[in-house]
Amino acid sequence: MELGIKKHVEDIYKCTRCGYCREMVRERDNTFRICPIHEGTAGFEVYTGKGKMLLMRGVLEGTLEMTPRLAEIFFTCTTCGSCKAHCPVQIDTVGIFEIFRKDLTARELSPAAHTMFGKHTTEKKNPYNEPHDQRTSWIPEDFEFSKPAEIAYFVGCTSSYRQKELAIATFKILKKLGVDFTILGPDEWCCGSPLFRTGQIKQATELAQHNIDKLTELGVKQILFSCAGCYRTFASDYPKIEKLKAKSMTFAKFISKKIKDGSLKLKNLPVTLTYHDACHMTRSVKKPDYKTPRKVLNAIPGVELVEMVSTLEGSMCCGAGGGVKSAFPEVAVSAAQNRVQQAKETGAVCLISTCPFCKRNLSDGNKEANLGMKVMDLTELILERIE
Repeated sequence: MELGIKKHVEDIYKCTRCGYCREMVRERDNTFRICPIHEGTAGFEVYTGKGKMLLMRGVLEGTLEMTPRLAEIFFTCTTCGSCKAHCPVQIDTVGIFEIFRKDLTARELSPAAHTMFGKHTTEKKNPYNEPHDQRTSWIPEDFEFSKPAEIAYFVGCTSSYRQKELAIATFKILKKLGVDFTILGPDEWCCGSPLFRTGQIKQATELAQHNIDKLTELGVKQILFSCAGCYRTFASDYPKIEKLKAKSMTFAKFISKKIKDGSLKLKNLPVTLTYHDACHMTRSVKKPDYKTPRKVLNAIPGVELVEMVSTLEGSMCCGAGGGVKSAFPEVAVSAAQNRVQQAKETGAVCLISTCPFCKRNLSDGNKEANLGMKVMDLTELILERIE
């Protein structure tokens, strides 16, 4: 069985071992930490981008075997893209890591937790092993699913089954604004993000093709996402399968447009808050969007936005992505504690994000460390203040 990483030998050997992906302090782009796993573990070099590049060289040269321990190192990575964003020779580190994860999965070396949620997603169309007929149980009123419409709200698994308050907030905002939109409902399957990130490409592709076909059938021209992971998957992974006619848009961008055209009015309720950049909306896509969520927050009357020390391009990952939350929950929560501590140091009382998975892990870190921050999603904040 040929290794997929053989096609990326040039990039793997291009690594200069400069160590920027291990530790970097560069105040001009708010960078004070790079790898959440390096920070949240014993700090061994193998967990950094540089270390993993050296490990893959060993595999290619035949001096290193593909073992469960090697697999554990590669799957203990949130695929946040910080090492890629700060690489001076512009190596697509995360892209190569994900290809190697596919190689490891093909040799049955992936973590048991990943194999399990792959099975659940194939059978029940969500990684949480929840009944598919409960996917729409959060809907607060009667609603016609899969009706033809130009705008579709793709809810995602985490908002459908775990962070339902985000789905409800998004739904209510769209209703209050009088938007004619559709939801796939029972026809919505997992976007495939957990599987794409963990090397289970065949199953992920089947899920993606189903969603593409359904959205195309309905004549959808614009897809709204309140989940950063779903957005990244549609924007980055789906085009490799089939070009979708509909345009993908984050809900933050949609809200920004509604504030600008005057159709969305918000109440003045004073609060000091800080914002956490979701990796899937920024470093993980071709056009990172750091401005829109901040533009929305600054447009809300009474909001004082204060930035964390690691922000924008230098933002720290929450620690949940890439399958780390499921396979290595202690590592994920440790990274979240570090991030919430940064938020607390700003003097803000509320931490805002635009990703249900970020909200979940940051909330876990906040609770574990007893930091006392209020953790919210941008959709919840908007619903709370809409006139």
